[in-house]
Amino acid sequence: MIRALLSLLALLTGCASFQSKPLSSEQSIADFAGRSLSDPGVRAFLAENKVAGGSWGLNRLALAAAYFHPDVALARAEAAEASAGIVTAQMRPNPVFTFMPQYASFRAVPPTPWFFGPNLTIPIEMAGKRSKRTAQALAAAEAARWRVSERAWQARSRVRTAMLELHGARRNIALLQTEQGLHEEAIKKLTAQMEAGDVSPFELTQARLMLNRTRLSLQDAQRTAATGEAKLAAAVGVPVNAIRAVKLDFSAFEHLGSPSNARRKALTQRADLMALLAEYAASEAALRLEIARQYPDVNVMPGYDYNSGQNRWQFGLSVPVPLNRNRGPIAQAEAKRVTAEKRFLAQQAAISGELDVALAAYNASRDKAQTAAAIAQEAQTAADTTKRMVEGGELSPLEHTRRQIEASAAIVARLAAQLEAQTAVGALEDAMHAPLSP
Repeated sequence: MIRALLSLLALLTGCASFQSKPLSSEQSIADFAGRSLSDPGVRAFLAENKVAGGSWGLNRLALAAAYFHPDVALARAEAAEASAGIVTAQMRPNPVFTFMPQYASFRAVPPTPWFFGPNLTIPIEMAGKRSKRTAQALAAAEAARWRVSERAWQARSRVRTAMLELHGARRNIALLQTEQGLHEEAIKKLTAQMEAGDVSPFELTQARLMLNRTRLSLQDAQRTAATGEAKLAAAVGVPVNAIRAVKLDFSAFEHLGSPSNARRKALTQRADLMALLAEYAASEAALRLEIARQYPDVNVMPGYDYNSGQNRWQFGLSVPVPLNRNRGPIAQAEAKRVTAEKRFLAQQAAISGELDVALAAYNASRDKAQTAAAIAQEAQTAADTTKRMVEGGELSPLEHTRRQIEASAAIVARLAAQLEAQTAVGALEDAMHAPLSP
C-alpha cells in the first residue's frame, strides 16, 4: 500500500507547472514602436527564405509582413494550437486508482476493524479509436498550416497595393510638376501675345483653367504620397519610421508578367483551397472515429481486498452496452463531411468566377496600357517635330509649348493606364494566390 502511494506521489511530482505571462497594452505599444526592418529576427527570416539583402522591394516587404503582421502571427498561433491537439489525440486514457478503506465498529472482527480494498480501472480503447482520433487532429493541423499561408498571401496583397499606390503617387508628382511648369510657361507667352493683340483673352482663360486642374491633380498626388508610406507601414506591420528608414524598390511594377497556367494554379494550389481539402480530410477522419465508437471500450478492473484477515484478489470487466449504436454522432459526422465537401466546391466555383473577371480585366487593361504608350509616343514625336519647326522659324515658341503640354498630358495618361494594368495584375495574382510569371 505504501509503495502504491509513493508511486502516485512520484507521478504527481512530474506534472507541469503554471508559468504566468502577463499581457500589457502599454508594453505591446512600446514593442510595436520599436520594430525595425533591420531587426535580427527579420534578417534571419529573410535568410531562411533565401531572399538576398539590398533595397526593399515587393518580395522582401511581403516577407517582412509575414514576419511582423498580427494577422499572420495570429494564424501561426492558431496553427500551433492545432498542432498541440495532435498530442492530446495521441494520448492514451489514464487508469483510475480507487482506494476506499472501511472501518467496522463491532469488536468481533479479528484481527483489525479496518477493511482495505484498493482497485485499479484500466480503460482499453477498441476499434482503433486512438489512431482515428490522431488522423483527425493531423488533418486539422494541416488545415491550420494552410491558413497561415493564406494569411501570408493576404499580407503580401496588402503590401503590393500600398506599394503600387505610393509608387504611382511619386511618379505622378514628378510628371505633374513638369506639366505645371509647362502651363505656367504657356500662360506667360499667351499674356505677352494678348498684350500685343495676337490672341484673345479666352485663350488665356482656358490656359489658366488647365493650370488650375493640374495644380489640383498635383495636390491629390502629394496627399496620396503623404498617406502612402503610412499605408505601407500598416500593411507590413511596422511603424511608419521603419519604412522611411529604408530604400524602397519599385522595380516589380515595371513589367506586367504572364498569366501562364493561371487557372490550374488558382483551382488546385490556392492556400485556402488546400485548407478546405484538409478540413474535408478531418471531417472524414471524424466520421471514421464516430463509426468506431459504435464499439464500446473495455475497462479492465483488477483489485485487491483485505477482509477479516483474508487476502482476496479480484478481476472485473466493465463494458457499456451499445444500445443506440452511436447513431446520432455518426449522422452528425456524415452531415459535417457533406458540408465540408460543399464548402470546398463552393469556394472553387467562386475562385473560377473571380479568375475569369481578373483575366478579362488584365487583358483589357494591358491593351489600354499599350494604346496609351503609343499615344504618348506620338505626342512626344509631334513635340519634337514642332521644336524643329520653331527653330527653323516656321512656328512660334508658343506652339512648341502647347505640344509639350500635350505630350506631358499623354505621359500622365500613360502612367494612369500602367497603374490600372498593375492593379489588374494584383487582382489576377490574388485570384491565383501566386505571382505572375516574369
